[in-house]
Amino acid sequence: MTLRMTSFHYSLFALALSASLLVGAWIFQYGFGYAPCQMCYWQRHAHKAVIGVAAISALWQFRRGVQLRLTSILIIAAFLISAGLALWHVGVEQGLIEALPSCAGGDVDLSQIAQGDVLGSLDKKVKPPACTEVVWDLFGISMAGYNALLSLGGAALGVIALRRRKA
Repeated sequence: MTLRMTSFHYSLFALALSASLLVGAWIFQYGFGYAPCQMCYWQRHAHKAVIGVAAISALWQFRRGVQLRLTSILIIAAFLISAGLALWHVGVEQGLIEALPSCAGGDVDLSQIAQGDVLGSLDKKVKPPACTEVVWDLFGISMAGYNALLSLGGAALGVIALRRRKA
């Protein structure tokens, strides 16, 4: 059996992957109380771009029945941006790259929000955690590390899909 991935299938895959990563980040943030740092937000923006382009691409291709090579290229580019930001973040976490001043972080007190006092929490300035802190890891790989791996995988699959279409 040969796997034939069209740009339509790649759009659906990219949509599912980025949506899963974004929902996972929200679950960690709102479900488990892991506040994201500044660099985490940047990575989320790249996935929002993937979701937007992939959704438009999939809908357009479904309605028109035409393959859109350009949207696949845009999705690959957004995945590579996400991977680049994530690798930069991993470098900052590991102390290999110096963090930007905006990544200094501060004390994040989510106790008022957890107690249901959302309006009371708005009175205080909330600074996200420092980008140098690894707030969660699995097998020694941080969330930024997993984002880098999955984003690179998403981009690689897009390149494979484009090359197979050419052949």
